[in-house]
Amino acid sequence: MVIHAVRRHFLRESHVCGSWARMWQRQMGGRVYTEMDFDQEETKAKLLGFPGGSIDLSKQESGIAVLKINNPSHMNAFTGTMMVQLEEKVSLLEEWADGKGLILQGAAGTFCSGLDLNAFKQLSKPQDGMEMCMFMQNVLTRLLRQGAIFMPHH
Repeated sequence: MVIHAVRRHFLRESHVCGSWARMWQRQMGGRVYTEMDFDQEETKAKLLGFPGGSIDLSKQESGIAVLKINNPSHMNAFTGTMMVQLEEKVSLLEEWADGKGLILQGAAGTFCSGLDLNAFKQLSKPQDGMEMCMFMQNVLTRLLRQGAIFMPHH
């Protein structure tokens, strides 16, 4: 909460810095890690080998989008397919000119229980796990730059 407030204040008070940050993000494709660190397309292909669940996006005319983590049979735990879908949805949000806000929520009364560990026990080598982490770090960094509001179900 404090980090979000500081970030908002920093970007509001420094339009030059905010412009620079947006320009840098576009040049980097929104990524924290670059292609030199790992092959993102190869990582996506590996992640698609772990199916299940979905990431659903609905955009409203008001400019508010709702991104739903949907894997209720596993308490909305992330699978590889969901990670790739999240990256695709974040890309759509980055291109949405009318977007004003984003609500992120989980399906069926649970936000997200983390990673589906059963699927990822099958990773063949530690490097695959590291690349998965770098992929998700990029996606989540880009998601946070969208100004998401996290809405737990009550």
